[in-house]
Amino acid sequence: MSLATSVQGETWIAPVAYSYDEQFNFYWYSEKTARHSKHIEVNQAVAVAIFNSQASSDEVDGLQIVGIASEVALGELPAIAERYFRQLFPDETTRTRWSKPVECFVGDAPQRFYRFQPVKVYKCDTENTSVDRRLLVDLLAD
Repeated sequence: MSLATSVQGETWIAPVAYSYDEQFNFYWYSEKTARHSKHIEVNQAVAVAIFNSQASSDEVDGLQIVGIASEVALGELPAIAERYFRQLFPDETTRTRWSKPVECFVGDAPQRFYRFQPVKVYKCDTENTSVDRRLLVDLLAD
């Protein structure tokens, strides 16, 4: 996922590994001193893009999303960290190697988990390929 942030005319984009939940929230962790993390402290309005950069032009699809980012609250951290490492590393052996305890994301630890809550979601119009167009996605539709 590419995460775009900005503060006072300074923009930044960062690739982040992510997990997601049933409410379409996305989660990642980063150093709290990373430029995008510092931006989120000041301006929670962010945008993300998710796409397969290796897809051919005939197979192109993706999402562009605007929303709100924030640091994950301490009470939610254990469940979110568990989901994150399970989604990214389904193989238990690999997950054991990459997983980090919650203590790595609190207090004086250098990293934090973040949540991105979508406000508007757009996807590529794959039916009309003569024009590069995005369609608004209704997240509440059945």
